[in-house]
Amino acid sequence: MIARGIALFHGQKFTGSLSTGQGPLYILMTGKWKNTATFVKRVHPGPADDMQNFITYQAITQNVKRQLAVKVQRDGQIDVNLNLKLPVNVVEYARDHLQDKANVQRLNDQLSEIMTQEAEEIIRTLQESGCDAFGIGRQLIAHYPAIWKSVNWNKEYPNVRFHTQVTVDIVGNGILN
Repeated sequence: MIARGIALFHGQKFTGSLSTGQGPLYILMTGKWKNTATFVKRVHPGPADDMQNFITYQAITQNVKRQLAVKVQRDGQIDVNLNLKLPVNVVEYARDHLQDKANVQRLNDQLSEIMTQEAEEIIRTLQESGCDAFGIGRQLIAHYPAIWKSVNWNKEYPNVRFHTQVTVDIVGNGILN
C-alpha cells in the first residue's frame, strides 16, 4: 500500500488533503511525532537534478519543542502562536563545510525560513478545508468558554490568525566530516 498524503476532514466530511511531502512537518506541528522525520530541501539555486543544491536532514524528534498558545484579543480576534524548535542532524550535504559556523548559521536561517513558509502553507490548507487539526476550538472551549458560546466556529475558524515560526538548529552532521 502506498500513502499519497493526509486526508483532511471537517466533521465527517472529506474536505481536502496535504501532500506526502507536507506530512512530516504537519505531524511535527500537531505534536504527535514518534519516529524520525527526514527532510530534503533545496538550498542552492541551479538544476533540480543536481544533488549539490540540496540538503537532507533529520529532526531529532525527542528534542523537538512545540509551543501552541491561543489568545483572544479585546475585539474578539483569535490569534494562535505556533512555534516549533527543530534540532536536526544533517544526513547529506554535498557541499559539506559544516565545520564553518557561519555556513551552519546561514543554513539554519535558510532552512528555518523554508520550513516556516511550508508550515504557513499547511495552515492555509487546513483553514481552507475547515480542518481544526491543532484543536484550537478545544482550547477556546477550555480557556475562553464565553467566546466559544458566542462564535460560529465554522465561520470563525478560517479567520483565525496563525503566527507560525519554525526554527531549525543544526546540532549534528552525522558522518560528513
